[in-house]
Amino acid sequence: MTFWALLILILLLAALVAYLGDKVAKWAGKRHYRLFGLRPRQTATLIAVLTGVGIALFSYLGFLLVFREAREVILEAQAIRAERDQLKREQLLLLEAKAAMEAEASRALAELNALREERRTLVQALEQAGVVRSRLEEEAKALAAQVKVLEREKEALARLLQERSQELNKKTAELAEKVRALQGLEGRLAALQEAAKRAEAEKARLTEEKKRLQAEVLQALARLEEARGQRQALAQEVEALKANLGKAREELRQTEERVRSLLVQAEVLQGEKGQLSQSLIRLSQGLYLGEVRLGAEEGKAVLERVAERRALLQGFRGVEVLDAPLGPGLAVLEGAGYREGRLLVRVRFYPERKAFAMGEVLAARTLLLSTPARNQEALEALGEAVRQRLLQAGYPPEYATFPSPEELARGLSLLQGKRGVVRVEVVAAKDLWTTERPLLFFQLLGGPPGPEVPVPTRKVP
Repeated sequence: MTFWALLILILLLAALVAYLGDKVAKWAGKRHYRLFGLRPRQTATLIAVLTGVGIALFSYLGFLLVFREAREVILEAQAIRAERDQLKREQLLLLEAKAAMEAEASRALAELNALREERRTLVQALEQAGVVRSRLEEEAKALAAQVKVLEREKEALARLLQERSQELNKKTAELAEKVRALQGLEGRLAALQEAAKRAEAEKARLTEEKKRLQAEVLQALARLEEARGQRQALAQEVEALKANLGKAREELRQTEERVRSLLVQAEVLQGEKGQLSQSLIRLSQGLYLGEVRLGAEEGKAVLERVAERRALLQGFRGVEVLDAPLGPGLAVLEGAGYREGRLLVRVRFYPERKAFAMGEVLAARTLLLSTPARNQEALEALGEAVRQRLLQAGYPPEYATFPSPEELARGLSLLQGKRGVVRVEVVAAKDLWTTERPLLFFQLLGGPPGPEVPVPTRKVP
């Protein structure tokens, strides 16, 4: 495996350690475990430390499983060192044998040179003794026999020297091969030592990262304590709401008791039961129960809950909603009759949509200013046009009530002190939605009278 692949693997393992440490710390902190009598925060720290140790052990085992050569070198390091020492001892023995063989070869070469010198001497002697050859023939024969013996010895020595040279070359080749193998093992050992140093550095970095994660866990625990305080405050609010709910239930109980007393009185007054039923029917027809603004996907359940609460306040025992539209929009609740002690509720529904944009003119009119009474009639007529426009846009009649007395007084104040012909328009103060009461105001413009300039271009100072 290459260096970059090893680096990517180490980075992935570091990311795994960080992620699992954070997850385990959060998991232990949320469950408030207690081990060996420790506090939950100390227990979460202990669990995070044990998780880090387990992940480190898993990473070491994974490293041994993935890198076969590293596993073999680490597990067989002692055997490799023993083999290296044995090879060094064999190298020394071979070097000593080589020295001995070289010394022996030097001695054999010296003996060969001596024999050659002696042969040369004998040849010279034979040449000098040529004149006395006949006399020394027997001696020459003996010398020839000795020369043959010496040649055989020389050949034997030459063969021995050649064999020793071949053996020396073989030993030298084996020694060189073992030296190269030893150098390769030493290189692998150096690489492993370098990898061990890098692993130690990575371990130190992971330790620092672990400390930083532990600090973050402590901060998260502090935030958890703060959330607990907020939860206690919410619990107190819930208790207060429960107390209010108890009061409301008491009021509801009193209301039910009042309704029961009325029912008792109704039983006593059997003769007036039919008239009372007719009165209740007439009372329920057109009874206004208010509006309910429905959100998205809200419908019958919300309407029944609100209508029943308001009907109980009116003295009815319950409600029955005849139709249930689905929001978003505005639902207007009205009585539609009375049946078996329950109020029948009819729903007028107005879907939520944007009717007018901010600054849009809903209605405008050119006025010839006169007395305040006529001016008021003109503004009321303009307001009637605005109401018709609101009804056409989908507003409920309860919201189409422009102008209010305050807006009418404000519009009359705009006309106060003015003379001649002016143009008055009603403008949306913001974006108008059909589920909200419209916010409108009068705006005064100037311009010449008559239909030739229906929309003036400047405001009245």
